[in-house]
Amino acid sequence: MRTGLFGGTFDPIHTGHLILAETVRADVPLDRIVFIPAGIPPHKPDTPVGNPSQRLAMVRLAVQDHPDFYVSECEIAREGPSYTVDTLLHLRSLEIFRNDRIFLIIGADNLVELHTWKDPGRIFDLAEVLCLSRPGDDIRRAAEPYRSRVRMIRAPLISISGTEIRERVQTGRSIRYRVPDPVADYIAGQGLYLR
Repeated sequence: MRTGLFGGTFDPIHTGHLILAETVRADVPLDRIVFIPAGIPPHKPDTPVGNPSQRLAMVRLAVQDHPDFYVSECEIAREGPSYTVDTLLHLRSLEIFRNDRIFLIIGADNLVELHTWKDPGRIFDLAEVLCLSRPGDDIRRAAEPYRSRVRMIRAPLISISGTEIRERVQTGRSIRYRVPDPVADYIAGQGLYLR
């Protein structure tokens, strides 16, 4: 099975995430995409991150109707920072993934910072790395040898961000079509992002 791993803070998950995941699933192609909400993002120490269980619930709601989208709570369940290499090692140890061809999905911004990640060389031993590249992304700043070991995937330019969604909720503006309806309902029902 060809499995794509799509990690992120997902605070909240939005339509842009889903479009990117479906683009990769269909174009590479992959059999399934596993969304992995980060517990403690190691490269965003100063960024406030929403409650892990609420972020996990929103991801589950967002992907519930897609037959090839799944969710793993492994990073939220694990104590400490959510290092990609640790997640890959953990997933590789599970029977369900043991014989899979694993693809790690990252953005161009991640590729540029990859040399700062924990044990980046080991990541390439554990997974094939797919980098979503949008018009205007400059990957020339990415460190070798990583840049040459990544498969670039042309991604649509989608200008939706978690920051924008949180600001819209805080100021009472609509987030319809920016997030799936069940996620919008969950945000409203839980009173998320109001302050």
